[in-house]
Amino acid sequence: MGSMMAQTRERKTRGRSGPAWLLIAALAAVSPLDSRGQVMNEKPASEPGFIVAGPVFAPTPELPSNHGSTIYQLPDGTIMCAWYAGSAEAAPDVDIYAARWEGGAWSRPQVIASTPGKPEGNPVLFADESGRTWLFFVTIHGLGWNWAKIKYRTSDDSGRTWSEVVILRDKRGWMTRNHPITLRDGRLLMPLYSENKWCSEFMASADSSRTWEHISEVCSRPGNIQAAVVEFEDGELYATMRTGEKKGRDGRIWETRSTDGGRTWTPPRKTALPNPNAGTDMIRLQSGRLLLAFNNSDRARTPLSLAVSDDRGRSWRAARDVETEPGEYSYPSLCQDKDGVIHLTYTYRRETIKHIAFTEEWLK
Repeated sequence: MGSMMAQTRERKTRGRSGPAWLLIAALAAVSPLDSRGQVMNEKPASEPGFIVAGPVFAPTPELPSNHGSTIYQLPDGTIMCAWYAGSAEAAPDVDIYAARWEGGAWSRPQVIASTPGKPEGNPVLFADESGRTWLFFVTIHGLGWNWAKIKYRTSDDSGRTWSEVVILRDKRGWMTRNHPITLRDGRLLMPLYSENKWCSEFMASADSSRTWEHISEVCSRPGNIQAAVVEFEDGELYATMRTGEKKGRDGRIWETRSTDGGRTWTPPRKTALPNPNAGTDMIRLQSGRLLLAFNNSDRARTPLSLAVSDDRGRSWRAARDVETEPGEYSYPSLCQDKDGVIHLTYTYRRETIKHIAFTEEWLK
């Protein structure tokens, strides 16, 4: 392994260092402003359970487009956020960036994946039980997302240095989006999806990620993709998926269940929750409740809302609207740290990535 900066020496853009960038990064840590200098709907700190809200970083002229974040607590206890950024989604200059939440502020972003002349996308952070951190992502090797290949890098020091890039699956059109989970039987279960078939798919590893096996797919009409999956105490798996329905056509979040470790799934069905063909995320909290982040609309990527379930996803209660203004607030990512604090990151108007932190008290 080399250092993070050494491993990313083939960066596709330059000029991200120097006093101006450091000033922007310092301001981003304390000033919740978008690129137009507008306040990013910061919530009052006096609300019970609400901790902080603000941008992960401030966008710059060379990084005007930021999307597809993932957030995770690393083995050393710090929180890392990764996303893809560049001139526009799927542009050749798009790289994977990451920042670390330490001492109540975000560190300066660093490039952690870059393929010269090719766009990166959909990073996913994950840590296995051995303490190894994984960065899964895709690279477009062709004309669009249906030409993407899944790749990964690993780190044994919580993302401070990274291994070389490895291709996980050479077959094009497979995509990452939501976190893998460690099952009760010790296997790793990774939700994927197919841009070509518009189906959710699952891979599993029984040997600590050394090898992966494609074990199942979940297809529907219209299509479904980007499954978020949780496991209950009895081993039942529950997954929610983004709809393939066009916006404004009564799109709904799909759901499915598995009782055999993800090898087979119940026929997918629509829930009562709307979805405008946009990404969602779901985690199982330490309390046992489920928390879902989604766009509560079948037409627009606003509002961005949170819902909770106390009965394993059979019913949902609206808990909070995170963003309600016009614009795009999308692709949420959730994690809960060891102290019980819940972290949410999401795309803010396609300009930057916003972060909020809160406890379950804020959801009551």
